[in-house]
Amino acid sequence: MNNLKRITIFVLHDEDSSDFEWVHEWILKWKRADQLTVVDYSSGGWEHLWDIEASSGAVAEVPENYLCDSEWSNSTLFNK
Repeated sequence: MNNLKRITIFVLHDEDSSDFEWVHEWILKWKRADQLTVVDYSSGGWEHLWDIEASSGAVAEVPENYLCDSEWSNSTLFNK
């Protein structure tokens, strides 16, 4: 994989599962193309958080409101 980017995705899956379903399908699509690796995943029930390494093309498809800063995706923000 060239031009790998680190991102963190956060979505809620409460009364409406469409955001979660979109991320799930997006992950499957890009994993099949060998352009994405899920490095970590956590869930608090309705809250879902993925740390992902993916190609620029895959990242370009992610809606901006799904992205969040984390130590994985933006380590300089978290350096003390």
